[in-house]
Amino acid sequence: MKFGIDIGHNTSPDGGAVGIKAENALNMEVGTRVIAKLRKLGHSVVECKPSSANSVSHSLWQRVNTANAACVDLYVSIHFNAFNWNAYGTEVYAISPTGRRYAFAVLEQICKLGFFDRGVKNGSRLLVVKNTKAPAILIECCFCDSKRDMDLYDAEKMATAIVEGLTK
Repeated sequence: MKFGIDIGHNTSPDGGAVGIKAENALNMEVGTRVIAKLRKLGHSVVECKPSSANSVSHSLWQRVNTANAACVDLYVSIHFNAFNWNAYGTEVYAISPTGRRYAFAVLEQICKLGFFDRGVKNGSRLLVVKNTKAPAILIECCFCDSKRDMDLYDAEKMATAIVEGLTK
């Protein structure tokens, strides 16, 4: 299978949330592990994170265009949430039936680590989810401004859970 893996944000001016930990750093910790694990299992991985961008919109479209040009089978965007220092848990966004199937599988594996299940949500307002030709999911692994979530968080376990959800 050919995966398009998007390590969210991490390209100026497309910055991520900041809480107890910075989303950009967390996305990289998990995303690089997911890529390595998928490749180790024999899957093809296209990295969809641009090296530079002129705007957030430019950054997002580069991600979509990379996935579409490579004809990936599934697009996966990795993120961490932030809201009000009180919200917690994991949620995954998708639109297509295939995307929703993967979203539920990934969500189930992450929640086995102890994270609260916030559900699979409609990703139709998310540029990368709605404009990628392949089924697409956007994972909000947990909240980077939640002490509860950051106490549970382990990059290796999170990456393993994501890969298990994607491949089983």
